[in-house]
Amino acid sequence: MSTSTQIGARAAVTPLGPRPGRRPGRRPVHAGRYAVMFPGLLFLAAFAIYPTIYSLVISLTKWRVTTGEEPRFVGLENYATLLADEAFWNSVRVTVVFVVFAVLIEFLLAFGLALLFFRNFPGDKVMRALILMPMLVAPVAVGLLARFSLEPTFGIVNQLLRAVGLPTTEFLGSPALALPTLIAIDVWQWTPFLFLILLAAMQGIPEEVIEASKLDGASWPRIIWHQFLPLLKYPILVGVLLRLIDSFRVYDIVFMTTRGGPVDATSTMSWQIYDVGFRSFTISYAAAYSWLLLILVLLVVNTLLRRMSSGTER
Repeated sequence: MSTSTQIGARAAVTPLGPRPGRRPGRRPVHAGRYAVMFPGLLFLAAFAIYPTIYSLVISLTKWRVTTGEEPRFVGLENYATLLADEAFWNSVRVTVVFVVFAVLIEFLLAFGLALLFFRNFPGDKVMRALILMPMLVAPVAVGLLARFSLEPTFGIVNQLLRAVGLPTTEFLGSPALALPTLIAIDVWQWTPFLFLILLAAMQGIPEEVIEASKLDGASWPRIIWHQFLPLLKYPILVGVLLRLIDSFRVYDIVFMTTRGGPVDATSTMSWQIYDVGFRSFTISYAAAYSWLLLILVLLVVNTLLRRMSSGTER
């Protein structure tokens, strides 16, 4: 008897029902499968959930560490004080201006660079590595480098201006130039991040789509507008959202360059939270400030997601 005949005979003899001792339609539940999740859940609860709830509770109290008094419940008083504070609205304005211009310029530059490097050319790998280098530097180091480079007396930027006969400029000391300078620093460091995302997404576009558009007589601007942008919608959304969230909490370069000055021209919300919480030691006020920043970020992100989803449904 052949092997296949023997297997068929065994299958005919073996009953097709469930094995004895096992209830039909149910699988045994092994607690060990879920036990491996417990350390991660404990870590999440200890370092994310509990501090978040604690900060919300503290924001409803009056607590200044230097007085030695216990936190006293005051309800929404901190939030009402903040919303009536001119310094708070100035920090909101500075933060929004920084975020909008920084992310917009970074996206445009990254998209242009991704189009440039979409096709291989001699030396493109070396140039890509050079473009990505600023992203690998710590933001604190970038702020310190910018502070020394833009120093009006011995900074290399002003020395170059003097060498070509131009007057020196107080880039970080001028109320009109300080915020644009910080935006330029952020653009220099984080454009490579969006460039990396967009280049990877572009290289995933099928070549047949581009060739078909060329056969139809479409020019490169039309191919970019009608083919690239629709296909890159979700990579663009992910990259822009990540940069938006990160830009809202900008602090490192502000701390290393302007410290919120001059005349509060670069006083972002994150800097104000640090100033209130760790220089004035009004922890409850800083907690309320943090929650208002979180609400602002959620509103912006939710609005962007809704607009993108409505555009997809159309």
